[in-house]
Order: sequence, then structure tokens, then C-alpha cells
Amino acid sequence: MKAITASQIALSSNPELARVSLDEVIKTMWETAIDMNDKYKETADGGLAVNVSVLVPEC
Repeated sequence: MKAITASQIALSSNPELARVSLDEVIKTMWETAIDMNDKYKETADGGLAVNVSVLVPEC
């Protein structure tokens, strides 16, 4: 829900009035990815993949 709301706000906003530039957001996301443990970047090695079988039909 938060992601949807954030995207709606971003899409309806004027980029010229942004308090944080797109470049700053991308830089921050990149730095976060560098700091993040690799097992959480690869969904087959972390998160739900560790506890939920791929044999679950809904998956």
C-alpha cells in the first residue's frame, strides 16, 4: 500500500518542486544495495524462499 501511495504521489507531483532529487534517491538506493546482505538480494536464497516450499501451488 505504501509503495502504491508513494507512486501516486510521485506521478502527480511536479519534479521541479521535489525536495529530494531523483539522482539522490538513486544514489541512496545504490548505497543501500551495496550494504545489503547478498542473500536478501537473491530471493531464492533468503526471505520467504527459506521458509516456503516452491511446491506450494499458489506460488
